[in-house]
Amino acid sequence: MTATQDGAAPRSAAATRGSARSEATKQRLFRAAMELIGQRGADGVTVDEIAAAAGVAKGTVYYNFGSKNELVEQLLRYGMGLLMERLDPGATNDGGAHPPSSAPLADMRGRIERALGFIAEYPAFVRLWLGEQWRADGAWQELLAGMRAEVLAVIGQAVRRVAVERPLRRGLTPEGLAVALFGASFVTGMDRAAFHPERTLEEATEAVFSLVLGAIESQP
Repeated sequence: MTATQDGAAPRSAAATRGSARSEATKQRLFRAAMELIGQRGADGVTVDEIAAAAGVAKGTVYYNFGSKNELVEQLLRYGMGLLMERLDPGATNDGGAHPPSSAPLADMRGRIERALGFIAEYPAFVRLWLGEQWRADGAWQELLAGMRAEVLAVIGQAVRRVAVERPLRRGLTPEGLAVALFGASFVTGMDRAAFHPERTLEEATEAVFSLVLGAIESQP
């Protein structure tokens, strides 16, 4: 094999194909586990069922993730990454963020719409998150608490931008409004996915966004 100019051996075509197959296998496992665990909870699903739903051998699950608990943890991290891409699309690779280019209220509405779109696309992940979030003896409480804090931080930042331009009503805080928006988005999105698929994304967005409009002081 010929070395490159910096001394590193070039990646072979076979290795590239192998890596692509491995990633595709992980994605199948993620999708299968997300659906099954989102419906029945982590304790109600076996590795055999996940493997069968993904169309792979049971040993493949252990090869890629080591255990069912590790699979669930990576599943939560994977879904969180997808959600944060929707909520904070301007974030930089080093963890920073570019200031939103739109006006604060328009930026907030866009974030709500993207969050609801994510819930519509990945309802099983949201069921998994919410189901495990409130279990006192859950194995992923620390991870889930961190996920919640990260989402609330992004929402809170957007609320504070709104409050600079349009002050909040007396007694309201950006942190309190962020929690209300967090809860309303999840409930509205999951209700739409489970019971009212005929409701448009725009209708759901306006329902949640009305909390923001109701929270800001009326302008003279």
